[in-house]
Amino acid sequence: MSSIVFELFQYLCCCRGFSDTTIRVNDRRYKIQRLLGEGGMSFVYLVQLLKGSLSMENSVATAELYALKKIICPSVENISNGMREIENYKRFQSPYVIQSIDSQVMQEKDGSKTIYIILPYYSLGSLQDSINRRLLEGTFISEAECVRIMLGVTRGLLCLHDPASRQDNVTTRTTVDTISMTYSDETAMLLEDTPLEMDMLSSSSAGLIAYAHRDITPSNILFSSDGLPVIGDLGSCSQADITIGNRNQLSELQEWVNDNCTLPYTAPELLNLKLNQALSCKVDIWSMGCTFYTLMFGISPFEREEQIHGASLTYAINTGKYSFPRNSRFSERLLDVIKRCIQVDPIQRPTTSQLLNLLQDLDS
Repeated sequence: MSSIVFELFQYLCCCRGFSDTTIRVNDRRYKIQRLLGEGGMSFVYLVQLLKGSLSMENSVATAELYALKKIICPSVENISNGMREIENYKRFQSPYVIQSIDSQVMQEKDGSKTIYIILPYYSLGSLQDSINRRLLEGTFISEAECVRIMLGVTRGLLCLHDPASRQDNVTTRTTVDTISMTYSDETAMLLEDTPLEMDMLSSSSAGLIAYAHRDITPSNILFSSDGLPVIGDLGSCSQADITIGNRNQLSELQEWVNDNCTLPYTAPELLNLKLNQALSCKVDIWSMGCTFYTLMFGISPFEREEQIHGASLTYAINTGKYSFPRNSRFSERLLDVIKRCIQVDPIQRPTTSQLLNLLQDLDS
């Protein structure tokens, strides 16, 4: 049955409509409404929960809408990364960080695996959607609203970065214990020796650790129904503290950055990886500064620099060369917060707690 589902999804990826196509994840069935987005080996669909008979004819559609993320996993590495993503959606208990509703791993006829993750559907869209609407309407965001959004995102990021800030202060269970698995015994045995984190991260299984998102962008910040900003897409989230120990790790991490990070928001240390280099949560602080800048001015700082002066985007990032528009409507105190985040030297950037304090001072 799972192979039929796989083939059906492969076909649907090339089609515009979904009509009565349904998918079952564990004991729940969903009707696919439309494709929301895709990237690499993953697809995200808007789905509607069905109740009643297993047959489409006798089932009843509910008003409950969700986002279904489908990840195709042709290799064990893909499976490991997908399982890590599932665990990320369970790990961070915060209203400012996305959490999953359900998940399942299915084995296909060809031996590959497909991962399905049911996530909340945020009908208000992303921060990037909000920015785009303002640009089209010619309207501007107030400083108070900027600070409100920044505070929420920073609170979510603190949950990732600081283990002590997490509400559920216990060691996270392993993915194998917490998700529904329907793959073969052979694959399960193989995965026992596969780390949940990327190989180069040397993840420790004991105790709570700091995590970095590594792809904080306006597109990855969503709005809940009550307007709270929520950090989404935890596929790039993994252990924060990394030391690159050998050339193989260096090469793997460079490839990972190219595949998973959005260049205009990527910290310079991720673009200039070296042997024995240490990375930390500070990569997210840089991305936060760029995201906040985009929220305020409608364009990321280094893309603006590229447009105005014709500078290479990578060069502008590596040198930290950017500027604010003249006659800005925002206070110098708020602009100073952005400046502190966008520092080429990670040591000069504030910690997440310090950033939160700076924003709370602005909000008071």
